[in-house]
Amino acid sequence: MTWVMFDYGGVVSHPPTQQDLALLAGVAGVGVPAFSDVYWECSYREAEVAELARLDCASWLRLQAGTVALIEDLAAAGRPLALLSNAPDQLADAIRALPIAAHFGQLIFSCQLKLAKPDPRCYSDALVRLGASADEVIFIDDRTENVAAAAALGLRSVHFTSPEGMRSAVTERLASRG
Repeated sequence: MTWVMFDYGGVVSHPPTQQDLALLAGVAGVGVPAFSDVYWECSYREAEVAELARLDCASWLRLQAGTVALIEDLAAAGRPLALLSNAPDQLADAIRALPIAAHFGQLIFSCQLKLAKPDPRCYSDALVRLGASADEVIFIDDRTENVAAAAALGLRSVHFTSPEGMRSAVTERLASRG
């Protein structure tokens, strides 16, 4: 049976908005353009780190309705679903608490694997957890490097650009394999 494995950020959820980035940059004490450079520095007080983590997590929890509809349709049809995300611990916990998480037979996070996409071992470990071979998995991601890495291992990959395009591509791949 074919699994459908979704990335989370940018596929199931919308990416952070400019307003989200402005809030994060404000806590970091920098402008939005400089924020991505300083965000990974370890020079913030504990209270600032906690607030940055809270805001960052919240910025990833707005779900894409079209993706949610596809997940619900696939689950209703009995299709096994998985999630493979590079989410850090706090966001992974928030994702697990979302109602949509109940549709996934496997929730796999890089923070558990201690590997991140596009590392090929991340996909290999996910396949082991699914008990599936690469050709039994349709993988959906918005990042071209992640799609390419999965495809190189034989996963039937879909580059997410819109919920409608994703639905069409997944339907096509399911029809070609079953």
